Amino acid sequence: MTISPQQQLSKVRGRKRYSAWLKLNATRLKNSVSLQYNEAGEAIALAHFASPITGEYKGRKVLRVKTGRGKTPTKIRA
Repeated sequence: MTISPQQQLSKVRGRKRYSAWLKLNATRLKNSVSLQYNEAGEAIALAHFASPITGEYKGRKVLRVKTGRGKTPTKIRA
């Protein structure tokens, strides 16, 4: 009637269970994160955010990207 395990797990069994859990979660995290890529094929941002290079989100312009003089993108509408 206690919550603790009835017997102690061996080191091998515990490590085997942990590695299986780690592989499962690593695959799940890899598949859940989608990235946005530039023309060179480098990941630049998460996919559901406006592109800092083109200023577009889902094919429409939402950011005004100024080039030169070290300006950062300004928000047009969200």
